[in-house]
Amino acid sequence: MRTLSILMLSLFLLTCTGAHKEVKTTDDQLVRTYLTSSFIGPKKKLAVTKFENTTRFGQRRLGDQLTDILSTELSKSNRFLLVERARIDQIVEQLALAQSGLTAGTLQQLELLDADYIITGTVSHYAVTTTGSSDLFSQKKIQKAEVAADMRIIDLHSGEIILSETGRGLAEREFKKVMGMGEEGGYDESLELDAFRAAVVDLTNRIVRSLDQRPWLCDIVKVSGRELYIDAGRESNLKLMDTLQIFQKGDLVTDLSGQVIGYREKYLDSGVIAEFVGERGSILQAVNLDTFQLPLFCRLAH
Repeated sequence: MRTLSILMLSLFLLTCTGAHKEVKTTDDQLVRTYLTSSFIGPKKKLAVTKFENTTRFGQRRLGDQLTDILSTELSKSNRFLLVERARIDQIVEQLALAQSGLTAGTLQQLELLDADYIITGTVSHYAVTTTGSSDLFSQKKIQKAEVAADMRIIDLHSGEIILSETGRGLAEREFKKVMGMGEEGGYDESLELDAFRAAVVDLTNRIVRSLDQRPWLCDIVKVSGRELYIDAGRESNLKLMDTLQIFQKGDLVTDLSGQVIGYREKYLDSGVIAEFVGERGSILQAVNLDTFQLPLFCRLAH
């Protein structure tokens, strides 16, 4: 009798299982902690374009979902200033962003975004599969959603493609029935979002690690003697009396096919943040020189 009771209890516990289980390429909470805990520098400006869906499923919906989740994760990182989506779409839809690089004309148009980097990409793989097994007493069914997204980051100051990576995400759910009791296991729509978020976490890790290695810079938009107006301020995490290096932007250099290589640059002087102009601008007071001519830009002095 006792053996029968133990057997029945075991069967009941098995019946009650079927909990949702996600398998991710990286741990979501760990990534967010890494993004926010150690970063204190100025924020870089990012423009995230709408990811195109190149799979046979979901039409535009899959690309929109991934773009929205990626924008949210990048914003939560507290590392970046994101350009408004409506402004991005208005400019980007008129341009063809070739993977091989940017032409001089395309780069000049993209500079209207007022961003340091632009992120483009595609949803290259999407699959939902169901597998199962059964024996005399139990049945098991596993649903899996898999996503892969190809991503490129383009430096809008130089036109260089600085990163080309693929992020992958996997989520699964397991259903069990024992002696006819348990979960039947209809399609779980949350699997799709879980897989997309796992792929985005993977991409966010790669984006952060890449852009952390790039120097922060901003443009000088107006010159008044030794006072230089820059397009970065409180919102970018700048502080009064921060020291910046001032550079002259030279000629745009392209290769023989017309693809952008970058700009020549020349160091001129250093300056300190003397005053904020609204939330997104500052006045930089030059230390030595009193004559400047646009185009100019600044880097953070180390």
